[in-house]
Amino acid sequence: MKALITGGTGFIGYYLAQTLLEDGYDVVATHYESGSLLEGSRQKGVEYRKLDISSEKEVYGIINDLRPDEIYHLAGQAYPVPSWKDPARTFQVNVLGTIYLFEAVRNAGLNSRIVNACSGAEYGDRVTSPIVEESVLRPLSPYGVSKATHDMLVSQYYQSYKMPLFSLRLFGTTGPGKSGDAINDFASQVAAVEKRGGKVRVGRLDVVRDVSDVRDVVRAFRLVGQKGMPGEAYNVGSGEHFRIGELLDMLLSMAKTKVEYEVEEARIRPSDEKEIYPDTTKIRSLGYRPGHSIRDTLADILEFWRGREEAGGSRPA
Repeated sequence: MKALITGGTGFIGYYLAQTLLEDGYDVVATHYESGSLLEGSRQKGVEYRKLDISSEKEVYGIINDLRPDEIYHLAGQAYPVPSWKDPARTFQVNVLGTIYLFEAVRNAGLNSRIVNACSGAEYGDRVTSPIVEESVLRPLSPYGVSKATHDMLVSQYYQSYKMPLFSLRLFGTTGPGKSGDAINDFASQVAAVEKRGGKVRVGRLDVVRDVSDVRDVVRAFRLVGQKGMPGEAYNVGSGEHFRIGELLDMLLSMAKTKVEYEVEEARIRPSDEKEIYPDTTKIRSLGYRPGHSIRDTLADILEFWRGREEAGGSRPA
């Protein structure tokens, strides 16, 4: 079996490639510019190819060449903050790139199962948590709008062409080696303060989030691709939710020295969902159960950044 991971050198892609290799797949992973922060993000046994997902020619070329049995579509602009700075590019990548991929598979006459990385940011904040999949989508950021569009394309292409497409609405996904999320930002700063002193700089701490370990999330991708209903969306979460301030407190309690923090205005987003966490009944009906506790995940993340500090590595801005 041949699996294609678009965005395969990113954070989730790295862990997913490991899982697919262990399951005996031939794995091809695409990259655009930089990969993840993970050491040796190019793994032995994985074939890597450069791909601009917003290039129709390149997308058609790789699909016609590889003709994969399964596709895990992770390529895209993956964060709310950059989407405010460049919403047009966010849509070129997240929406047009998805259309090019679906059209390439359809026109090649393939029946590839395509598992899509969508987002809990699609729901916005005018909804009661825990959020069920049937909730109205009212995203607050350009990123959230782009992922809601991606999600609706999954439904539309299934209804129109009966393509085996699946959508995972990912809520907070974290783990060792991620950049761009609050938890790794906090942990990287704690590790730096332990070594050099200073304070941890933070944004809003009152928002409430469900947080999953990436090592559980990649299992969700595999499970939905194998047992899910085509055209359907599945919330992916741990089933626990925390204030971001609680997660910071947990990390500070793990520090080797006393660490203080301060709120920095520049780290506060133009708009942010105050409380958002999912109902995970639907994916649990497929047999999904998270295997990592939040404290274990935080401890692993902090150890990752301590290792980076010892090696002289950089941390997120």
